[in-house]
Amino acid sequence: MAGVAKLLHLHATDLWLVLRAAVLFAFALLAIRFMGKRTIGQLSPFDLLVIIILGSAVVIPMEDEKTPFTHGLIPLVLIAAINYLISKVVLRSRRIENFLQGKPSVLIENGEVVTKNLKQERVSMADLLIMLREKNVTNIEDVQEAVLEPNGKLSVLLKPERQPLTPKDLGLSTAPGLNPTVLVENGEVVYANLDKVRLGLGHLIRELSAKGVRRLAEVKRATLDELGGLTVERQEGGER
Repeated sequence: MAGVAKLLHLHATDLWLVLRAAVLFAFALLAIRFMGKRTIGQLSPFDLLVIIILGSAVVIPMEDEKTPFTHGLIPLVLIAAINYLISKVVLRSRRIENFLQGKPSVLIENGEVVTKNLKQERVSMADLLIMLREKNVTNIEDVQEAVLEPNGKLSVLLKPERQPLTPKDLGLSTAPGLNPTVLVENGEVVYANLDKVRLGLGHLIRELSAKGVRRLAEVKRATLDELGGLTVERQEGGER
């Protein structure tokens, strides 16, 4: 009987740990959601600090059953509330925003490197050249302005004579872009879209046959682009 009681106690303890971990994880996830829809690459140093603190606040209560559950929950809620309030204040004060989030720094201006800002941001010339190549820029003299954003990414504006030509520059008119139209989905013809693009079923079958499709059941998805090209994705995942 003593062995059974001990076993039941262990199971109860394990279940309680699982429940604690699940609840703390849910609250941590909710707190991070309050930070808004930003990717890791868009996080500022302040955002990263908040995430690290949130993780530290919940890890010990998750692992140690002797630590009261509220010792993890209360700091979690408090940090999330403080971060939410600070985010509201930041929207109203540029000075506070610059202090917490950091402010952009000009690294290149009129084709010349701003050495002072480069040293201040601790960015080497090699790092700057790498970031420029990631933007498909190989010549610093082509750059009108390059700004290091608070999230660590580089924004580059080329000089007017180095910017790519657009149809507007050439005096050409363009039609509005259209999304591909799905004509076949999971082996079934989408007749509403077929009528929308004014395409007959017979013509669709002939186009599919030309791409080696014998039966509609073979097609996972067939789409028609704005130029009239048909793209076929087979059930096994291959495209033709």
